[in-house]
Amino acid sequence: MFARIVLLIAAVLIALATYALAVRADEPGAAERAGKAVDHAAEKTGKALKKAGEKVGEGIETAGKAVEHAGKKTGEAVGKAVQKTGEVVEHVGEKIKPSSDKK
Repeated sequence: MFARIVLLIAAVLIALATYALAVRADEPGAAERAGKAVDHAAEKTGKALKKAGEKVGEGIETAGKAVEHAGKKTGEAVGKAVQKTGEVVEHVGEKIKPSSDKK
């Protein structure tokens, strides 16, 4: 009787151990979980880098437009200043008589 109980307990323990091993076999191991975490982190980093690159591109485009606008305004201002200077020089030149006219 004692031997049958021991055999029954042993059979139950073997069955439970076999079931536990089978259940654990379906679960991912530590290396697989770590690999998935690395893949996930790499994917998130890639997306963040792409977004940052887009933002940098937008910033460069905005800065380029600002420089272009400032260049146009500066060019217009310099052009007007040169034109006014030319008009003043021309006006002064009209008032000054050449030395040959004085004789």
